[in-house]
Amino acid sequence: MKHVLRQAQIMPDEVAVALSLTPDRLARFLDGEEVPSRRLLEYFARACGADPTILLMVREDQQRRTPRT
Repeated sequence: MKHVLRQAQIMPDEVAVALSLTPDRLARFLDGEEVPSRRLLEYFARACGADPTILLMVREDQQRRTPRT
């Protein structure tokens, strides 16, 4: 997500507003502390002018690798 945001040259606060998130919540997604829902990830990609397909594939891979508690 950080890479997509950098490529889009959009400020994180702008994306947070577009997604109705607090800047802190967006930061948790960007830092990998929290995994966004599929829908939020799609909105994020579109807000950045990106195709959500790759981000969704990365999310699915990340979920497979993360042990469930």
